[in-house]
Amino acid sequence: MTQRPRMARPLAPFALAAFLALGAVPALAGYDEGLTAYQKRDWTSAIREFRPLATQGNAAAQARLGHMLFEGLGGTRDDVEALKLLNAAAASGDSLAQYWLGSAYFNGRAVPKDISQALVWFGRSADKGQPEALHAMGEIHFNGLGINKDEGRGIEYFKRGAEKDWPPSLDRLAQYSWDGRAMPTDKVKALEYARPAAEAGRPVAQFIVGVAYLLGQGGVEKDAAKAAPWFRKAADQGHPQSQHNLGVMYLNGSGVPKSQAEGYFWMALGAERAPANLKANYEKERDAAGTRLSPAELEALRGRVALWRPNAAPGQPSAQVVSPASRAPMPPGQQSATTPPPATSGKISSGSGFVVSADGVVMTNAHVVEQCRSITIKPQDAPAQVVSLKAKDSANDMALLKTSLRLPEVARFRQDRPLRSGDEVVVIGFPLSSLLSREPNVTAGVVSALNGMRGDPRHYQITAPVQKGNSGGPLIDMSGNIVGIVTSKLNAMKIADKTGDLPQNINFAIKADLARSYLDSNGVSYQTAESSAQLSVADVGERIKRVTVFIECRME
Repeated sequence: MTQRPRMARPLAPFALAAFLALGAVPALAGYDEGLTAYQKRDWTSAIREFRPLATQGNAAAQARLGHMLFEGLGGTRDDVEALKLLNAAAASGDSLAQYWLGSAYFNGRAVPKDISQALVWFGRSADKGQPEALHAMGEIHFNGLGINKDEGRGIEYFKRGAEKDWPPSLDRLAQYSWDGRAMPTDKVKALEYARPAAEAGRPVAQFIVGVAYLLGQGGVEKDAAKAAPWFRKAADQGHPQSQHNLGVMYLNGSGVPKSQAEGYFWMALGAERAPANLKANYEKERDAAGTRLSPAELEALRGRVALWRPNAAPGQPSAQVVSPASRAPMPPGQQSATTPPPATSGKISSGSGFVVSADGVVMTNAHVVEQCRSITIKPQDAPAQVVSLKAKDSANDMALLKTSLRLPEVARFRQDRPLRSGDEVVVIGFPLSSLLSREPNVTAGVVSALNGMRGDPRHYQITAPVQKGNSGGPLIDMSGNIVGIVTSKLNAMKIADKTGDLPQNINFAIKADLARSYLDSNGVSYQTAESSAQLSVADVGERIKRVTVFIECRME
């Protein structure tokens, strides 16, 4: 099967690296021209050729035209027409359309988010051998994205994707074979998986190949000169461990010409992007390298670091169509080796979160920390700190942040009686922080319904006022216990546009049961308490303010 180049989906919480797979299609006038343009990413020409064929009911043309309209490729984005085309093509059995339709349901894009429907369409596409769908099914089962986690079944799908030479699936198998996660440790086999994925531009696979040559593992001879180019390829894409390793090699002249300046430069980039478990060591080694440079050299190099931006691999944009919810352990003994989010135009967004464990884990919404290059939190009574992403579940809009906070108390979840419609609740967060102060904002309301939008059983509907920036903050009962996570508000203007009526205070929160299950699945210890005392809104606010944090996401 011919592969298709990956297309950027900057807001997609579940994004698999997707190539424009061709599949078996009838040869019709204009189709070959459209397909050639599509492969070359000449979207305007592809749309011109495919549109009349799609009107005639050609499923392959409908699938590709639907994909382009869905992604806004060629300058025109039309979710309604795209969904109509994808539905028609998927019903006709086009595997690419089935994959994109599954992605739409998984992401809640132009349709209500529905994991069961996503699995239906991904499954149908996977049954036809579509590599994107096989990989999607692997990610869903391996990471438990909206379903029960089953790493063994995920591996089976990754293997089927690898049989199609699908780089993302090869990349996953390389990681897990190297580390012995969900499959036996086999560095020789890991390297077999890693090589084609590395050639296709996957930075983690490139890192594995580099480590194999650097250490003489996986059945290859130790050869620093062969390791360096692979670290450089991954480093150019922003892979922090590869950047650090490359910097050390420059300092020592191992496999590359010796250079204090280049060593410092790459080590500084690695330290800037390092996961939390490596950051302190990387910064220490970077600073040690800096002592051998003059102040003028250091200033110049720091300026170079500030201006540096990651590159995409050849033929591959830096964003992807699905990002796994969990980070895979990396060789040797290193973790969170996923590529950092692609560079953006320097935007900053904010949200709220709350401390759920004695070791400082903060819970928030996944959409609050999507696309963040760096995440900073600020508790009420402690200084701000840069933190790392511990886990993310985009399907259910939950994320965990790893911090160094050690607070005297943490949030407690309600352990007894379930909430009822009409029960009073309190919301605490940091709405509109660019306009208002960064003091926690306390609002009160009631649970107006036990299900969310379109009857979603994962959510409560609440009347407590919610603004932009409240997302990820706690929903609290009148005993001061957590009963949910604030996640969204109804778009009043859109509803007014459709109905002529302006709705007030229709907001939603993820139920605490789902949040607790997520904490359990990630091995996070949390506290519970009975909800018997009836406190005032002010008292609840005072108690929970101490464990609520302001979250700032920098997308530089």
